[in-house]
Amino acid sequence: MKDVFKKKEIFFLIIIHSVFFLITLYNGNYFLDDSYEYFIEAKNIISDFEFYCNDLTQAIDNRYYTKRPPLYSLFIILTSLFLKWKVGILLVQNIVSIVSILLVIKIVRELGYTLNNKIFLFFITLGISQFIYANLLMSEILFQFLIIVLCYQFIKLLKIKSWKEIVIFQLVIVLLFYTKPVFYLFVIPNLIGSFFLIKKIKMLWIGALIPVMALTGFSYWNYQRTGSYEISSIQNINLKDYNLKYFHINKYGEEYALQVNDEITTTIKEIKDYKEREAKTKTLVISYLKQDFISYVYFHLKGSVRMFLDPGRFDMYNFFTKEKSNAVGFLSILNKGSIQELIKYIKTQPIIIVIMIPLLLLINGIKLFGFCFFLIKNIKKITLPVGFVLFIICYIIGITGPLGASRFMVPILPLYTVVAVLGLEVFMKTYLKKLYLKMQ
Repeated sequence: MKDVFKKKEIFFLIIIHSVFFLITLYNGNYFLDDSYEYFIEAKNIISDFEFYCNDLTQAIDNRYYTKRPPLYSLFIILTSLFLKWKVGILLVQNIVSIVSILLVIKIVRELGYTLNNKIFLFFITLGISQFIYANLLMSEILFQFLIIVLCYQFIKLLKIKSWKEIVIFQLVIVLLFYTKPVFYLFVIPNLIGSFFLIKKIKMLWIGALIPVMALTGFSYWNYQRTGSYEISSIQNINLKDYNLKYFHINKYGEEYALQVNDEITTTIKEIKDYKEREAKTKTLVISYLKQDFISYVYFHLKGSVRMFLDPGRFDMYNFFTKEKSNAVGFLSILNKGSIQELIKYIKTQPIIIVIMIPLLLLINGIKLFGFCFFLIKNIKKITLPVGFVLFIICYIIGITGPLGASRFMVPILPLYTVVAVLGLEVFMKTYLKKLYLKMQ
């Protein structure tokens, strides 16, 4: 990849990652709440070969068999040299983060675009969630790397069209939903797309069966452990405690939202069979959402848009301070829709957060403008590989919906940033030519 960046630019990326790495070492904040579950699962794999993300000495809760897919816990085991060196995980993640950024630039070059590296580095540096999550025991950076590899492999597959490239492409999809359950639905567009591409790549539809078989096998393995055919229990947890709850807060207020949430919790607690309990949870949540279907769709779309803009207050607070915070955050205040509450909330935050929030909101707004400008200018001439990259971005954003905080943007952050920068470059060349020339 030496043709991607100049040495000084690679050195700049190393420096930025090193600064965040040293801050992490100083603060000692390697973990978020989710991190403990990944780490506990890694310990359980080593000690008992149990893929279970909670304490095995306590009463078994079947949700913890499937809540965290296995790949990131295996990554933790390997990069920590079998759990003896946590810093090793962060070192590898920082390397993976740098490689991901370089690979995105390589993808841009493969697609025939020219890119101003200075502008790209400016915006990627201000996407600070990239560097924060490279230095936390969280699966976002591994997931991001696999997404970028998938995009690169798709471009390679269109050129080479061999059985080997097909298999690699499909195996990356498998690794993706073994890392994050959000990607398991991708088997559907993957299968449909393979039939549309049958004239270009004849054997692709056969290869597309690999993720289907892997998904079926994974569900069956979970059935053997829990009695329920499921990919991950996190789906129902998110549906109940985030999608429905935040929707109700937004439309009916916090009191009603908590009341409904408690009623569902009470109902499902009485069901002893795990499979039946999970099915009942899903049924109850969906029944509420159906009652306000149009309003929920609007809320979901609004959350997806907000994902582009969220400055990452939670990420910054937990990274730059030594204490962890589970307090109500920026996203929750936005869901309540009260400007007064938002102003009151901002006043309680550390000064660095107060300064960074408006700056990052502005930068995120500029990036969103660049992304939209790219789409508008290229809508009639989007090639298949570019369309694939854009589809991946829209897939992650759309499926995340009301959970659209900055953390969920991390897996597509370099891809999204590079598309935004390409759009901004076109805009500047057209309307701000003098400024653009100064930035060369």
